Amino acid sequence: MHRVPRMALAVAGLAMASHAAAQLTLYEQDGYQGRSFTTSQTVENLARSGFNDGSSSVAVRGDRSERWEVCEDRRFRGRCVILRSGDYPSLAAMGLNNSISSVRSVDRNARYDDNRYAPTPAPVQVSQVVFYEHDGFKGRSFTADAPLANLRRSGFDDRVSSVVVTGERWEVCNESEYNGRCVVLRPGQYASLAAMGLNDRVSSVRAVSNSARVDERRYAPMPAPVQVSKVVIYEREGFQGRSFTADAPLSNLRRSGFDDRASSVVVTGERWEVCNESEYDGRCVVLRPGQYPSLAAVGLNDRISSVRAISNSAHVDERRYAQTPAPAQASQVVFYEQEGFRGRSFTADAPLSDLRRSGFNDLASSAVVRGGRWEVCNATGYEGRCVVLRPGQYPSLAAMGLNDSVSSVRAVEVSARVDDARYGPPPRADRDYGRRDNERVYEARITSVRAVVEDTGQRCWIEREQVTQERSSANLPGALLGAVIGGVLGHQVGGGTGKDVATGLGAVAGAALGSNVGRSGGGPQATTQDVQRCTTTPGQARAAYWDVTYEFRGVEHRTQVTTPPGATISVNEQGEPRA
Repeated sequence: MHRVPRMALAVAGLAMASHAAAQLTLYEQDGYQGRSFTTSQTVENLARSGFNDGSSSVAVRGDRSERWEVCEDRRFRGRCVILRSGDYPSLAAMGLNNSISSVRSVDRNARYDDNRYAPTPAPVQVSQVVFYEHDGFKGRSFTADAPLANLRRSGFDDRVSSVVVTGERWEVCNESEYNGRCVVLRPGQYASLAAMGLNDRVSSVRAVSNSARVDERRYAPMPAPVQVSKVVIYEREGFQGRSFTADAPLSNLRRSGFDDRASSVVVTGERWEVCNESEYDGRCVVLRPGQYPSLAAVGLNDRISSVRAISNSAHVDERRYAQTPAPAQASQVVFYEQEGFRGRSFTADAPLSDLRRSGFNDLASSAVVRGGRWEVCNATGYEGRCVVLRPGQYPSLAAMGLNDSVSSVRAVEVSARVDDARYGPPPRADRDYGRRDNERVYEARITSVRAVVEDTGQRCWIEREQVTQERSSANLPGALLGAVIGGVLGHQVGGGTGKDVATGLGAVAGAALGSNVGRSGGGPQATTQDVQRCTTTPGQARAAYWDVTYEFRGVEHRTQVTTPPGATISVNEQGEPRA
């Protein structure tokens, strides 16, 4: 192949540069994506660089004492914030998203009040590139954190099919000595190199300094963002109960209050090793990224005492892996125009500070939440009354006072702690029970069923009238409950024996829209008040869902289904339900 000198790279100074020099890099988008601008000098007006009010994330480089001041007006006026050395994946938290107009390095001897500093930054990422033998980050892998002029010595020459880049940008070339066709990769995940014509063709690689200018035409297509490596441990199966997040090795979970308390796990980023004794001793299992709704299948339910991440470059014997996990479910919320998931719908998988732009402001009456928790608010900008919704089905938002009132919505971080008072009522079950491709299924014996009943015959409205006091109560007649239980029993295990069924009653709750009560001294007066009226139509109660307990390979499992179960339930090899 004909070799062409790389004059443009030489002029741009793409050779590895030392990070000792103090510098600040502004990025156009969150997560260090999009265009970037790097400076090691004072800039009084970013308009000249084409980056005025155009920054969404920042990286500060230098030693630990390095600091930079960023201001929202030119010449360091307006609101200014001090940034310590480190990575800031989003400027929104400090109120400077797309608002920086001037920047300058801060003298090391200068003292500032703590309230002028930005939140503590994320630690500086090590600059490296991880090569994988197959598409989708599969097969053997090899990690480079220094220039490699010839990949033959690593055994990976012309064998790279997917790549993960962290820290800086990296240049990959299809010939040795950085010749031939070269492409610059931004930090992120590249599940396939075929789109850029480099599948099984990479022969040399080197990092690109943050201060080097690169022509936009030389970049590869935008990558998927690199996921932070972490493990989220849940107290109960199915990702329920209290949770604890680890993003660093923990040799003893007693300090976190989660020793021997993990029943389900979600792994993101790298692989994690979990052990049933402290200091990574005892029985240890390696978990690939994904969702593990029950640790019973790997014999570690309520038995994990230490955890640590495993580098992508580390070789792990296949026998040490847990069974392939369920893929992590995308976090989203689906709003419906009418109760019971009817009418038009709108799906959000990213924060929306104003639903007016989507045409769904103050229109949501029911919702389905998947993947993670979501916060919904009755005012724009995540203000007003806000409620946190767990994954599941919410057939009516009226019970939480948000019917036709949702104006902004955003996902809640997995590791975020939420006060119980902020949660909405418990949702119905909503899990992905669809069968995966080529997945083998088995029939597991159902051992017990509990039907949860709701009264759908209740109808409520608001009337304004003159009152002195208003009291109301409504009880579901015993005959109605008995009829529902009798209907459920026809679907239960062993011909419907009563001891296998426990029935709960869920009541539809409403709240008065408001009240206007006038009082003055001198005795009672007539008042007006918005009063809630409800009627109940007998015979309309139905089972909302069924709590099912079943046994598979000697392990007891629990789940919820929305249709009457039979004597068995279909499950996969891990005991997870499959439709």
